[in-house]
Amino acid sequence: MIIGIDLGTTNSLVAYYSEEGAKIIPNRLGKNLTPSVVSIDKNDTIYVGEIAKERLLLYPNETAAVFKRDMGSGKKFNLGNKEFTAEELSSFILKTLKEDAEEFLGQEITEAVISVPAYFNDIRRKATQKAGEMAGLKVERIISEPTASALAYQLNEKNEDAKSIVFDLGGGTFDVSILEFFDSILEVRAVAGDNFLGGEDFTQVLYEMFLKHHKLEEKNLDHKTTLLIQEQAEQAKMQFSGKKRVNMACVINDEKLTYTISTEMYEKACEELFEKIRKPIKRSLSDANLKLSDIENVIG
Repeated sequence: MIIGIDLGTTNSLVAYYSEEGAKIIPNRLGKNLTPSVVSIDKNDTIYVGEIAKERLLLYPNETAAVFKRDMGSGKKFNLGNKEFTAEELSSFILKTLKEDAEEFLGQEITEAVISVPAYFNDIRRKATQKAGEMAGLKVERIISEPTASALAYQLNEKNEDAKSIVFDLGGGTFDVSILEFFDSILEVRAVAGDNFLGGEDFTQVLYEMFLKHHKLEEKNLDHKTTLLIQEQAEQAKMQFSGKKRVNMACVINDEKLTYTISTEMYEKACEELFEKIRKPIKRSLSDANLKLSDIENVIG
């Protein structure tokens, strides 16, 4: 059986295709998403996922996250006294997902299709394939994330002869693709994006708003404190999906600091990021020689 893997900047998941369609495989904790975080202890034991994410606060120098952005760059990550590339760290994530799939399906898994941002160049795609091979997988195909989304949408909706825009704002990368279905053929009309734009950047905005409000300078804070503020920022960001005002709170130097943020304040602070999102959309429409009114479906 071939499994499908979404190797994400923030979270990753694995799925398989059955008679009932695509099914997500829960990890060993029963959750669909596995945090893309890797940690190592003094005994060189490697932790992946939720445990590694928890260790990020206690052992920041032994833990790595958001390394997908550096795939194929040759950048080294120092975890304790060990050194890893982004491909090696990603292989630990892929190996864990492979093991979860084998446990769930009750059979050995040796083949996989892995999705990557559409804007990943050949070097980054080959690095992703290498990570899969290091995890013991034969990577049958590297597929662009927007293409995978569009195929899944088409299988479910059965829309023929439609022009669609796929909007994929992930944890660390942003892709926009213009796709057209006709005569059961999927044509990619245009692709644009930003490999350094994602949800992590929107979290960073809240983090910086908190620091500015309390007149704090990052250089004067220890690493654990900055991580605590970032965790509060992440929670606040998620709360905006259901609230118009959210609160951040963090104890710094034995003093509890709080900050209330409205959606209006947050949107204003994110305007620069919104503009970075608009540019690839405009570029993809221009490359496809289409107007926004020509788009019939928005897939996100």
